[in-house]
Amino acid sequence: MNIGIFGGAFNPVHNGHLNLAKNYFIDLNLDKIIFIPTSVPPHKTSDNLADAQDRINMLSLAVSDNRDYEISTIEFERTGKSYTYDTLRQLRSIYPDDKFFLIIGADQFMTFHHWYKYESILQMVTICTSAREDENEKKRMLDYAKSIPAFDGKYYICDKPVLKLSSSMVRSKVKNNEDISSLVPYKVCDYISEKGLYRV
Repeated sequence: MNIGIFGGAFNPVHNGHLNLAKNYFIDLNLDKIIFIPTSVPPHKTSDNLADAQDRINMLSLAVSDNRDYEISTIEFERTGKSYTYDTLRQLRSIYPDDKFFLIIGADQFMTFHHWYKYESILQMVTICTSAREDENEKKRMLDYAKSIPAFDGKYYICDKPVLKLSSSMVRSKVKNNEDISSLVPYKVCDYISEKGLYRV
């Protein structure tokens, strides 16, 4: 099987995440995508990070209607920071014969050589990302990938338009009592409202 691995804080999951997943699923001929909410992000502060169960619940609401998507709580079953290398090693033991495609953001792609055991990660996956801005950004990304010997062609840059949307934008709008119904799935919008998330 071709398996997409989509990790992130998903704080909260939004339509940009889902648009990316849809594009990669088609372009890479994936059999399924595993969404992996991060327990303790190694490169981000945890300010305004919703509780684990709330983030899992929102993700579940967002993908529940798609049988090609599933959620793994594998990173909540470990202690300490959630390093991608450790997660992939666990997933490889579950799916020993399948091909992994790791979905990451453009900013993460451009600093990938700083990731924990990045060379070992590249032995397990093909890195997938999207150029958010224009052809110049894509050229910079291609030049960067060629400058890192470990990539060795194991990357894919999606050409489809990316929704310029972020979780921090959603949180900011919630805090300011602005409408987010066009930014997140309606079930997630209702959940955030009912639980009073991101108000403070």
